[in-house]
Amino acid sequence: MQAKDSFPPAFRIIDDIYYVGSRSVSSHLITSDEGHVLIDTCNPGDGPSVLKSIRDLKFSPNDIKYILTTHGHHDHVGGTKIIAEETGAKICVGEADVVAVEKGSATREGLTGFATFKVDKMLKDGDIIPLGNKEIRVYHTPGHTPGCVSIGFKINHEGRTCNVFLFGGAGLNVFEERNLKRGIYGGTLQDFGKTLDRLETLKVDVWLGSHPNQNDTFGKLDLLLKGISPNPYIDPSGWKVFLKRLRTDLASFQ
Repeated sequence: MQAKDSFPPAFRIIDDIYYVGSRSVSSHLITSDEGHVLIDTCNPGDGPSVLKSIRDLKFSPNDIKYILTTHGHHDHVGGTKIIAEETGAKICVGEADVVAVEKGSATREGLTGFATFKVDKMLKDGDIIPLGNKEIRVYHTPGHTPGCVSIGFKINHEGRTCNVFLFGGAGLNVFEERNLKRGIYGGTLQDFGKTLDRLETLKVDVWLGSHPNQNDTFGKLDLLLKGISPNPYIDPSGWKVFLKRLRTDLASFQ
C-alpha cells in the first residue's frame, strides 16, 4: 500500500467550502445544516487523515451524506472505502468509471492500488445533488478517465453570487508515453478536447483543483491569511489562464 501523504491543517476556502486534503491531492468538504458532501478521498492510507481534518474543523464525519468521486484513479479514491464504512455516506461515481472503482483500474500502483468498493449512485451529466440551500450539478467531463466528472454550484459571498467549479480531471499525464506503456486507466485525447470546448463556455468565479497545484490552493491560502481582499479564491481570470494552458498542453499530444 502506498505510504500516507502529508496533510496540512484543514482550512476554510470560502463560504461553506473547506480543504481537507493532502499537500499533493485535494479533498474538499462542502457543508450545510442538512449534511455535508466530500469530494475525493486522496491516496490509499489517507482516509484516517481526511477524517481527522474534518474533525479538526469541528464537523462530524457522520454528517457526510455523499462522497463524490471525480474519477477512478487511486489518488482520488484511496480513502473512499474506509471513509464510507465509518460514516455511512453514499458513494457517487461517474457512470463510466464504476467498473474501475468496483473491480480495480490500472494506475501507477497497478491493478490493486486501492481498496475497491461498491458504488451507491452512478453519476450522469446533469444530475443534481441537493445540499441545504445549494444544488450541486454534475458535469460529465471525460478525457482524464472515461467517467471523469466535475461539479459546479453557486454561493453567495458578501452579497455577490459566485459560480464555483471543480474540474475533476485536468491531468494530461495519462497520455504520456510512460503511462501508456503501463496501461494506466485513462480516456481519450478526443474526449479531453471536447471537455475543454465545454468548459471554455462556463462562467467560473471560484475554481477548485483536484490537485492543489492546479489552482495554487496553498498560495491563495497565504494571501487569504494576510487579509488580502477580495477572497483570493475568487479568480475568474486564473481559470481562463488555466484552460488556455491545458489547451496548449493538449496540442502537444496531437
